[in-house]
Amino acid sequence: MAIILMAVGYSTFATDFTIKGTTEITGNWDVRITNITATQVPDGCDAGTPTFTKDSINFSAKLNKPGDEIIYAVTIENLGTINAELQTIIFTEEIDGIEEINYTTSELKKDLNVGDATTFNIIVTYVKNTESVPDVKTKTLTGIIQYVQKDTT
Repeated sequence: MAIILMAVGYSTFATDFTIKGTTEITGNWDVRITNITATQVPDGCDAGTPTFTKDSINFSAKLNKPGDEIIYAVTIENLGTINAELQTIIFTEEIDGIEEINYTTSELKKDLNVGDATTFNIIVTYVKNTESVPDVKTKTLTGIIQYVQKDTT
């Protein structure tokens, strides 16, 4: 009997709470390449028709003589709603290419806040002090640029 009274007494002083919640993510991550153009093409050289998608670029430069240089301007924009910052930038020239071609790049904007854009240059150069035309005439560039969510803490 005592156990039954304790159970009834406990249930008298117990309260159940029901909690329900719904959460929706409204932020949008959209950092992308929006343009590539050849901004400097010397006479006798060919910058081809550079192309891009939101996450890649492709170009094919043809240099004529030592000292020639083609510059490609690449634009990256933050079209989303989340601020971004540059985490990684790695450009690697393929080892099977020739030393007479150099690739250099200008700096990218570190912080890419909502609505911001950055334009950087990829410079392709036929080394000026080359003594003869090499047998192998190509060199490939591979690059990775990574923007991540900006830490706001």
